[in-house]
Amino acid sequence: MKPAYKALHTDQELFAAAVTQAKVDVIMSMNSILSIVVNSGGSIEKFTPEAVKVNGGFYFRDRFEFRTKI
Repeated sequence: MKPAYKALHTDQELFAAAVTQAKVDVIMSMNSILSIVVNSGGSIEKFTPEAVKVNGGFYFRDRFEFRTKI
């Protein structure tokens, strides 16, 4: 079964989500089993090599995962 989301890792994927104003969820993994949705359904306002700004909050790319529904 395919996942119902696409993880955004590359600059190209983040740029495409920002331009299309796709709704993005910010996920923090607690361990290999548990993940917490930190921010749900926001759009990407800005991104750098280190962080992504979603709904006014900055999230480090190496600590969080960014997902959009497919």
